[in-house]
Amino acid sequence: MTNIQELYDICSRENITIDFIDCPKCGAISLFGAGGCSIGIDSQTPARLLKERTAHEIGHCIKGAFYNRYATADNISQHEYRADKWAIENLIPKSELIKAIKKNLDSIYLLAQHFDVSEDFMIKACRYYGVYFG
Repeated sequence: MTNIQELYDICSRENITIDFIDCPKCGAISLFGAGGCSIGIDSQTPARLLKERTAHEIGHCIKGAFYNRYATADNISQHEYRADKWAIENLIPKSELIKAIKKNLDSIYLLAQHFDVSEDFMIKACRYYGVYFG
């Protein structure tokens, strides 16, 4: 499980700049230019979403998963999936998810609390790993 400081450390190692900006509509954004990769996180991001938004945007940078406003929906979906995959694998490694379930954390709510992510992100992670609750 990666915490927010570890995500900031990854940014430092990978030369990814991160700034808190005003972008309430999208929540976060990543850009790639001549100076490298930059991430902007909405300055009003609730603390409970900060880690997953930051991880997702790092995923765009690490995986080179960028697109522009002219990209097709399929292309956008592919790049968003790559960023989500990186975020999920780093915030909720499969081995840690299995350990948590074996400790009877057997609901989305309990798992989200354990991994300190939103329930929506936890659902996405469970779908990615093929873990379903009846």
